Amino acid sequence: MKIELDLTRRGDAASPAPRSLAGLSLPALKAEMEALGLEPKKAGMRAKQLRRWMHHFGVQEFDGMTDVAKDLRAELGEKFILTRPEIADHQVSRDGTQKWLARFGPGIEGESVYIPDVGKAGALCVSSQVGCTLNCTFCHTGTQKLV
Repeated sequence: MKIELDLTRRGDAASPAPRSLAGLSLPALKAEMEALGLEPKKAGMRAKQLRRWMHHFGVQEFDGMTDVAKDLRAELGEKFILTRPEIADHQVSRDGTQKWLARFGPGIEGESVYIPDVGKAGALCVSSQVGCTLNCTFCHTGTQKLV
């Protein structure tokens, strides 16, 4: 008995969402360029270009990266996005404490809190991950499952 599997992609099947390059480190950007088939030296150069365009010039579309080859820009546009976190909420309390809720994607959020009058400069708590085990009463991040 011969069994054949149809492994073709169905038109109605949801394809995975493109990943954002905006938060990647330089080594991670280089690895993504190498995964696209660029040789290591060129991948390193392209990674530096991408980082400069994203973080120095604030470009949010690959088409704006004028010193990156058009064919590479097109390929990047097909496989990646440059989405940055969205500030979903900003609250200020009477004592000057401020909270920012950053949304990284649907259901993926992290919070940052500035607390004045801690020492001379105040204190800033920035979530470094989605979810937290500390469960601070003033912070939304601790209410989420640790990812």
